[in-house]
Amino acid sequence: MTMINNSLLFVYYLAIAFLVNSADANSYSTLGHDDATPNGSNFTFVCDPERASDLVKQMTLSEKVLQLGNTNYGVRRLGLPTYEWWSEALHGVSNVGPGTFFDDLVPGSTSFPTVKPVQLHLMGHCGKLLARAGLTYWSPNINVVRDPHWGRAIETPGEDPFLGGKYAANYVRGLQDVEGTENSTDLNSRPLKVSSCCKHYAAYDVDNWKGVERYSFDARETVAEQDMVVTFLRPFEMCVKEGLDLDCGDYYTKYFQSSVQQGKIREADIDRSLKYLYVVLMRLGFFDGIPQYNSLGKKDVCSEENVELAREAAREGTVLLKNVGETLPLDSHNIKTLAVIRPHANATAAMIGNYAATQAAAKANVTVIVAGIDLSIEAESLDRDDLLLPGNQTQLINQVANAAKGPVVLVLFSAGGLDISFTKNNPRIGAILWVGYPGERVGPAIADVFSGKYNPGGRLPLTWHQASSVDSLGYPGRTYKFFNGSAVFPFGYGLSYTKFNYALKSAVKSKQIKLNKFQHCYSIKYGNDSHNPTCPSIRIDDMDCKDHKIEFEVEVQNTGSRDGSDVVIAYSKPPQGILATHIKQVIGFQRVFVPAGGSKKVRFVLNLCNSLHVVDYNAYTVLPSGGHTITIGEDIVSFPLDVNFSG
Repeated sequence: MTMINNSLLFVYYLAIAFLVNSADANSYSTLGHDDATPNGSNFTFVCDPERASDLVKQMTLSEKVLQLGNTNYGVRRLGLPTYEWWSEALHGVSNVGPGTFFDDLVPGSTSFPTVKPVQLHLMGHCGKLLARAGLTYWSPNINVVRDPHWGRAIETPGEDPFLGGKYAANYVRGLQDVEGTENSTDLNSRPLKVSSCCKHYAAYDVDNWKGVERYSFDARETVAEQDMVVTFLRPFEMCVKEGLDLDCGDYYTKYFQSSVQQGKIREADIDRSLKYLYVVLMRLGFFDGIPQYNSLGKKDVCSEENVELAREAAREGTVLLKNVGETLPLDSHNIKTLAVIRPHANATAAMIGNYAATQAAAKANVTVIVAGIDLSIEAESLDRDDLLLPGNQTQLINQVANAAKGPVVLVLFSAGGLDISFTKNNPRIGAILWVGYPGERVGPAIADVFSGKYNPGGRLPLTWHQASSVDSLGYPGRTYKFFNGSAVFPFGYGLSYTKFNYALKSAVKSKQIKLNKFQHCYSIKYGNDSHNPTCPSIRIDDMDCKDHKIEFEVEVQNTGSRDGSDVVIAYSKPPQGILATHIKQVIGFQRVFVPAGGSKKVRFVLNLCNSLHVVDYNAYTVLPSGGHTITIGEDIVSFPLDVNFSG
């Protein structure tokens, strides 16, 4: 608990320092360049299969096998150094994984809760990369958060497969692309800055929850093929199209040599895998160096541009959940004292200070309560027991709010959702902000939001469920796509200091699709009271989807007195009566800045198949005929879209 005079700044800094593991880097001679690469420092990076094949041909079987784990042990006699494939960059460069580590000053790295493509490009620059590790990252994690208890929600973009796929595509391009070569289709002229790997494939959304843990959980027994297609596979498909011959661990290195000798696998298969891996390392400049990235250090990571980018990411990731009577932004001219009360996340024994906290709140012009959870509550291998605030935080928040003389603002840290119904309904708490885990510039970012310098426009990437009812929900009914019950806050929720209205300006409201002789009507299940069309659907695999588009334009009107940005989210709803399918699904989103009193037009041109498909009981992806519905936001604007097939 702290008293701050004449200031709105709540400072919560994490410093960033990067060291990259380069063990054994100097114990090998450099692998000789071939005739095509006489000078590595001036080398034009190539994707050279022949060069990779030549390297693999020089290895013995035992040497090959030692290159198939996350640690490549190298071949000393060939001058081939060791390489560590395993580095993590889930929320900035991480010290989880042998490829990168931090010094003793920094226990963790920055996080980017809301990421734009420009921010993702920055992530590829972060860290001082040496030539023996830190070039390949097992990131991003794009598993869909189907269960709000999941500890690894901290690593993911949320509960929507479409959002996860878009996030993955931008993340991968941001990490891998070298500026100026990102649009080249010729791999000889398209090097990699670092190499990305989307994970985890697939049906992974539990770590360790009430006796069920991931190493023994058999998803084949509980996850239907239909659910795999609907929920899990799409983000990975989008990731692969944008962008493993490798095992995380030592299984391959231990057993593959004997497996070849026993005839279980072929040496040619190992050769093919190694060629792919070494082509990636060649594109990364592992053998030849990448001059512009060989000397990155603190001056690159901590540049003014990057520091400001971290601040921007923290601001854009802030979600305004409540703002009664324009509690925020604060008027600094009328504030002499501001009380900041920050209980420890797991604070059962730390709540002795309740009395001092209430005293401070009773004297301050404004009280800020900083609460939530941390990595001792939610993390890999640590799922949450429930969705409530831990310890005595609920008691502290209520006591401080009741004692406060002036407005009370609650700032929440978490990745997963929290059941904070008591704060939502407490009239003494004027405003609530959710900031996720926003990184080292959270202090200035929150100050910008408090003061009104920045108008928050973030949206929740997952549903915040009620703790009392979530455990009774089956699968896949815990995400917004299948859940239509009461929530603390729904997916996509977020307020602003201003008011936005939508108006539909234009839309194509019918699509007539002529079938050829190779396309056939496919039956899908309807309810007893529903009309079953003559041609219920067409399988997506039988269609040339690139020829069919949805087009509509929405005008976003800022009717308030402040400039602000709004996230325009478009959903589709399938025809009524189709059984066992989603209620709605995200098909597109755009963030637009609109000045006070102004308006901006937002145009969507979307793929018809991707936007209107459903997945049937047999896990076939189909395009249903009939009356679909397109909605903007929470049904603020909607229009019908009829799809008809003709022979």
